[in-house]
Amino acid sequence: MKFSKISNSSLLHCPVEYNQQGVFFSIVDYRNNYFSSDKLNKIIEFYEGFENRDQLIRWMNERPKGVSNIHEVDGNKDVIVIVPTIDFNGKFARECRENIFKGLHIVFVESGKDYYFNFAHNCNVGIKKSLEYDPKWIIVSNDDMVKIDTAKLLQEQLLALNEKKYDVIFTQPSKYHSSSEKISRPNILFFVYSLIMNKNCGRTALKMYKKFLIRYLISPISGKFSKLFKNGYQYLEIQDFGIFSSLWISKVGGSIYDETFINAAEDTDLSIRIKIENARTMIIDYKIGDLIGSTLDTGNLRAVRSIAGLTYLNWKWDNKKNVFNVNGST
Repeated sequence: MKFSKISNSSLLHCPVEYNQQGVFFSIVDYRNNYFSSDKLNKIIEFYEGFENRDQLIRWMNERPKGVSNIHEVDGNKDVIVIVPTIDFNGKFARECRENIFKGLHIVFVESGKDYYFNFAHNCNVGIKKSLEYDPKWIIVSNDDMVKIDTAKLLQEQLLALNEKKYDVIFTQPSKYHSSSEKISRPNILFFVYSLIMNKNCGRTALKMYKKFLIRYLISPISGKFSKLFKNGYQYLEIQDFGIFSSLWISKVGGSIYDETFINAAEDTDLSIRIKIENARTMIIDYKIGDLIGSTLDTGNLRAVRSIAGLTYLNWKWDNKKNVFNVNGST
């Protein structure tokens, strides 16, 4: 098994003030300390520092993208797997290369514990590197996955398809990928549920939704929680595992993930664009499991931090005639 490494480093700690005309806030201002905090009150204080949605999105645009160290594991280059990871030598990355995707060429994009980690950016870095090998299919996968079917089956399923006829491939659904979701407005039951069942941050989240004009949320299409939402725009969710034709990636510009998002909702944005832009999709008979939340925070910390991503997603949805090139509304 051959490894190679390419480094694209950035500072791991908040540097000094960066003065440049036209920058809304210092590019690396103190706010990221609050946004990245493991204390809920600090993350809430981060949001309180903005007057409106436009200010928050502007800060998101100016935030640096972080470290992206590339480690490659040599394998079949017709199907290349991109795996963003905190630690190339950690247990999740090791499981990917020694078991889950063994035999395929893997491009790990290692962030370390970077102060400015940006998942979308690191996915795009991996995609750009993968395109150098002219593969037929490019897979973007979280590192915290669970093997169900073999990499050999995955390769056989993909190479049996004509990459000129299909743009995006979905697997058999799991809870966190290839399943149907919708972007929709919550109903009155949602607000009641949030206040009663999530006393720690439900009221705070609702205040932030109002402040940043978050009217649409990502919601299930079935089950008990679907009753908290109105009808909406339905799509197949990529989330932690997506397969793309390299021809389609090149056709749409190469960087398929919107890097304004900060580790929340970038996959939903991509899933919605795939549906709206009428990408040609196919479902293959391959299963892979997932361990969502193993490498990032879970619970209230992650939920409140993800308000930034929801803010930008709602801005795009509100402006979808221009941003998504679609008419009508949900």
